[in-house]
Amino acid sequence: MRKDTTLNTENQLKNLFSLPVLIKGKKVKADFDAPDLSSNGGLALMDKNSCAFLDEIAACIPDYRNQSLVLHSHRDMLRQRVGQILCGYEDANDCDFLRDDSALKMMADRLPSDNDLCSQPTMTRLENKVSARTLYKIGVLFVKQFVKSFASSPRRVVLDVDDTNSNTFGTQQLTLFNDYYGEYCYMTLLMFDGMTGKMILPMLRPRRRNKSVNVFGLLRRVVEYLHRCWPSAIIELRGDSHFCSHEFMDWAHGRCYVRFITGLAGNRALFKLVEKQRRHAENDFKKSGKEIRRYFKLNYRAASWKYEQRVIVKIEVNTQGTNIRFVVTSNRNNKAETIYRRYCGRGIMELWIKDIKYLHGDRMSCHSFRANQLRLFLHSAAYVLIYNTKERLFKHTEIAYFTVDSFIKKIMLSAVYIKEMKSFIKISFTKGHRYRQEMENALSLLSSA
Repeated sequence: MRKDTTLNTENQLKNLFSLPVLIKGKKVKADFDAPDLSSNGGLALMDKNSCAFLDEIAACIPDYRNQSLVLHSHRDMLRQRVGQILCGYEDANDCDFLRDDSALKMMADRLPSDNDLCSQPTMTRLENKVSARTLYKIGVLFVKQFVKSFASSPRRVVLDVDDTNSNTFGTQQLTLFNDYYGEYCYMTLLMFDGMTGKMILPMLRPRRRNKSVNVFGLLRRVVEYLHRCWPSAIIELRGDSHFCSHEFMDWAHGRCYVRFITGLAGNRALFKLVEKQRRHAENDFKKSGKEIRRYFKLNYRAASWKYEQRVIVKIEVNTQGTNIRFVVTSNRNNKAETIYRRYCGRGIMELWIKDIKYLHGDRMSCHSFRANQLRLFLHSAAYVLIYNTKERLFKHTEIAYFTVDSFIKKIMLSAVYIKEMKSFIKISFTKGHRYRQEMENALSLLSSA
């Protein structure tokens, strides 16, 4: 963080701390009078193209303040808030301590010598002023930025959908106790591109409401929008059994551009249909003593389903017992094992959810539900910026495969010396930076952009 320098020798001596350490007979003393330093040097990688998405979000939030009295625009505040999140400072309280940081000022398109950025109360007022209509517009922006991230229409898009708990520890609106997680929480619905890991849409959902009943409307809107943008693309929904919705399956029937592969909760009728295969697998395990894993396919129609669907069955028998899993899919071409393994590919989404949690996207400290939804959007926007930065500046390098946690610690929290000259601003990284070569290449790409 930036600290003002002083040339007053008396003040320097007064603020000097003598440490009980000797190095080759010399005492060690410390102070806080370094020149303009910042521990958030990675923000220098966030150029105008990176921040364009944040500016679009800021434009969605109406500003009813008297503009002649405004010191901090919504654009500056959102850049400041997301910049802090990018460096691991998840709470609005951090605004008070980081508002003078030069790297953060530059992220907000200000000079290091300009006035300080906004304080925590100002930031909190912004978070609590958003309306439901504004949040809807921001949600649409997330889907649009996903579409714009492709240079051409993809042949196939996999919508990996899952939710995770965002625990609450106060009197937040629309939160209830969740017996599964053992906490009061919201349920955060996250939608990623299963092929690339790109964020499509984050949504905060009140309490633990039934997913299959309430998620269909959202999925249909997203699929229809993507189909309008990419008429020739195949769009496939992939999720666990909670997202097995008869509304979605009925709607997808006859639409050649929509596919689905979701888990299916076992029931008495399904277990009866595979009883013979189960007995054979258990007998073969008793004879050989080796693990048995077999895949089958069958046609099944539940009472609430309008059409008969293809169900894939995996029967696994080992020393732990018998495990039977079901998957329902619109895929009628591939083998049962191929389809099941494709379904298991959704497991990588757990890593992307962890990345959101590394950014503290599950921190829901506001009382208002809408304010907490805006917070989720801002933390997800930070995920988008990190993903785009790795893809654009560090492609084919070790850094491109960093988790968000590693990227923050090793890149974003790089120490820099910032000096404002008459005609330019000089940012100096340390000579022994661990990823100096990769950072030089990234800065070279930014210079030629």
